[in-house]
Amino acid sequence: MTTKDIWVFIEREGEEIAEPSLEILGKATELTKKFGYTLTGILLGTPGDETARETIRYGADRAIILKHDDLNDYSNDLYVKSLFDAIRKETPTAFLIGATPYGRDLAGRLAARLRTGLTANAINMEMDENGLVVFGVPAYGGKILAEIVCEKTRPQMSTVRPGTFNKVYDPKREGKIRTLIPDLSNVRNRVKVLERNVSKLKDLSKSERTIVGGNGTGGDITLVKRLAELANCDIGVTRPLADKGLVPRDLQVGSTGYSLKSKVALILGVSGSEHFTSGIKDCETVVSIDIDERSEIFNHSDYCIVGDVSEIVPLLINKLEDKA
Repeated sequence: MTTKDIWVFIEREGEEIAEPSLEILGKATELTKKFGYTLTGILLGTPGDETARETIRYGADRAIILKHDDLNDYSNDLYVKSLFDAIRKETPTAFLIGATPYGRDLAGRLAARLRTGLTANAINMEMDENGLVVFGVPAYGGKILAEIVCEKTRPQMSTVRPGTFNKVYDPKREGKIRTLIPDLSNVRNRVKVLERNVSKLKDLSKSERTIVGGNGTGGDITLVKRLAELANCDIGVTRPLADKGLVPRDLQVGSTGYSLKSKVALILGVSGSEHFTSGIKDCETVVSIDIDERSEIFNHSDYCIVGDVSEIVPLLINKLEDKA
């Protein structure tokens, strides 16, 4: 029998909580308040009590710490065992994880161990009258938003795309903190951390001005980088360019990347599939350049420029260089 409890995996780097975890707490707070459920943040390792309290201030009713020195660095063997045992004991009805590199690795392994369903990369969450979480995921090339529910198994699990939801924060919010000690004595940890290098790339979901390059750039983003430098913008790309390894995948925009909330987004040579446009729907102003006047991207833009990116971008660069 499951409890009316929704768990959120709190990913962290040291004492700093990852943004996707805070965003999920913000959305899950809406659901739990509406239906009288409890929202729990799950932290692993040996975080300080202040980190656990921050989890509560960002919307959780309580925080559970699975305390063990070996859990301070991510290990899928140790994390899966710790969470599996805790979930079997506490029986939450749902478990939500940010769709980060660690989160995606953890979610698939844990769902298989629990023999439950897993929705990947959700961009919406609601609850129906039966207490089932309804996850929204782009489908059929992004043309529709499919609604997925996990009816027969528990917990209901999903990874959630970063940048999708807004954070909430109440500095006066209080809740309980519990500590559980996982039994890892019989777990063989096959991963040993030799060195840690944290990416210095900016989180695109926080970018105020963004330039996004697509296939219309011809795969050459040299001009895109120069334009971004002159215009003081951050750079994003569509999935095909990220797949080619032209830039780190951390700069991918769309349903399998970041959702932008930029004040201004300049979109260069992007066709406009729903997989991509779902990542720019929250931008205040979208300016698009594409050679095809019937391009779908223009239906999602505030300003549309029909033309060849390779011809227009150099003109913009020249103008900005003249003013520099």
